[in-house]
Amino acid sequence: MLKTLITAVIALAAGSAMAQTTPPEGKIGINYNRCDNTYDGWGAHLWKDPGIPIPGVEWQKPMPPTGKSDFGVYWHADFAEFGGKGKVNYIIHKGDTKEQGGRDMSFDGKTVKEIWVLNGDRKIYTSLDDAKKARAENPCK
Repeated sequence: MLKTLITAVIALAAGSAMAQTTPPEGKIGINYNRCDNTYDGWGAHLWKDPGIPIPGVEWQKPMPPTGKSDFGVYWHADFAEFGGKGKVNYIIHKGDTKEQGGRDMSFDGKTVKEIWVLNGDRKIYTSLDDAKKARAENPCK
């Protein structure tokens, strides 16, 4: 009984650790949390300047999530696809419904390898703790 409980606790801890992902070397990460936990159809439109989508991404066919974590879903993309200038441009959307106020968003992939986005919030968070704090201040309704 005790051995089974210990095995279950270790498996749960390992699952939680694996669910919180960090982008592999050479990639950037965008993490996205929805209050309704419904991610079907949501994708990331990613492009480099001047408005050229990264390979395999079109407005009608955004990049599907790379995976799911305890936070929500995430996308990992090759940083080199953005032209090496550092600027990562993105819009998280489902059809013509866009997050972050419908604005074109960007961050510097040379200094920030991973960001967190909350549905209904226009800000870009550069740490999981900041995103969780913002969600606690403005909880899902």
